[in-house]
Amino acid sequence: MTLKNRFIYKAAIGFSLGILVTIIINILLSTLFTGNAGAYIDEYSSSAVGRTVPRLLLELLTGGLLGFVGNGGSVVYEIEDWGILKPTTIHFGVTMAVYVFVGLFNGWLTPYHSFQNVIQFASMLLAYVAIWLSQYLIYRKEIREMNRDIKLFKEKEEVAD
Repeated sequence: MTLKNRFIYKAAIGFSLGILVTIIINILLSTLFTGNAGAYIDEYSSSAVGRTVPRLLLELLTGGLLGFVGNGGSVVYEIEDWGILKPTTIHFGVTMAVYVFVGLFNGWLTPYHSFQNVIQFASMLLAYVAIWLSQYLIYRKEIREMNRDIKLFKEKEEVAD
């Protein structure tokens, strides 16, 4: 599979996951602040609250965009001659830039310096680091297992000779 095809595949999955995560976060926040998970849905069914169905769709689409960029952009890690620092820097920069754009668009962030922005950005940074670290540890374990298998294979070849 080419890098372009892997990007398309991962981006499509990321878009779907981005929408799902947006829904889950909104339901969790709704439950936290109102004690009612259904308040999230009720808020969009009543235009008197100020958020309408088109606004909900925009929020879901921009959440999907975050997943699209985050998951699709992870193909930069598959460029073998780049090492780990270059793809991490590029992926982090692009992901955070899109997050700021989406956050400002959706009102999650404000254009002013505020404590809310610090909390939001720190939360995104923490999530990014947690996902990056978990992927790193998974790949490191897989590499160890492959190296062990290669060593065992070579030992069996030496015994057979």
